[in-house]
Amino acid sequence: MDTGNAGGTAAVSTLGGGANAINIVTAEDLGGGLRGGFDSQMRFNAATGDRNSSGTGNALMHGANVYLSGGFGTVRMGKIIEASNCGFDVWGCTGGAGMMAGHATSAGHASTGISALVAAGTIANSVSYTTPTVNGFSASYHTSLSVASRNNERSVLNLSYAKGPLSAQYIERKNTSNVAADNGATAVSILDGNGKSTGIAVGYDFGVAKLNVFNAKTDKATTAGVTFPASNVDADITGFTASMPMGAYTLLAGYAKDKKAAATADTKIAAGVNYALSKRTTLGADVFKSEAVNAGTGFVIRARHTF
Repeated sequence: MDTGNAGGTAAVSTLGGGANAINIVTAEDLGGGLRGGFDSQMRFNAATGDRNSSGTGNALMHGANVYLSGGFGTVRMGKIIEASNCGFDVWGCTGGAGMMAGHATSAGHASTGISALVAAGTIANSVSYTTPTVNGFSASYHTSLSVASRNNERSVLNLSYAKGPLSAQYIERKNTSNVAADNGATAVSILDGNGKSTGIAVGYDFGVAKLNVFNAKTDKATTAGVTFPASNVDADITGFTASMPMGAYTLLAGYAKDKKAAATADTKIAAGVNYALSKRTTLGADVFKSEAVNAGTGFVIRARHTF
């Protein structure tokens, strides 16, 4: 991978190490349409073998929760992986050429570069509820539960639609991650910073190609209880992604622009190709260009295998 940053050189790395995961899931049929169990995930960096639970202090367990599901939906309690808008990124939020994960922070820009990724982290000491899917519609709400105070608890609201060729999503995240003591001996504290991000995306599969359009806004963190004025918007990113299958090949393209970038035009364009060696093994290569301070042109070469 070559990140394209000034003075950078190509190196072997992993994009989105969270994709390297060991999942341990149990399920018990409780009768009457009810199921219960335990759901967990251990993430690791494939280049180093180190644990890699992004956003939670490199904890061993990226997610670890119990759940109960039935006709009413699914309820979870514990450390739960958030919903995300990654489904509208043909690179799957992997960084590099990815449109959602974006590039590194650019000077004069308070948030992380051109990232349009609204959630996709993990929340400890939390509870979530997901509705059943009814005629293509589904919803979920996920929030942290603090002990000493109910202020600034992180929450993620996700509204989705997927039926036929059309898919759409609205996602809203409030406050920052509860990361304190995540890999320590003491219980996790909720030390959230006040902030808000929203994302809306629409995708349509035309058969010959699938197109996605999205917009994501991020408000700067403010004092607890303070509203979010329009002038407080730190990022306002609009973009699109496209994928076109051609036999064993799939062509990829993406464009994103942040109109709130302070120092320079914050734009990212990318193109790539995947080649399916088999049903589970894919080779790929991308090139991308980021118009921002400390950014430039980069490339990615990858190999993916699913088990």
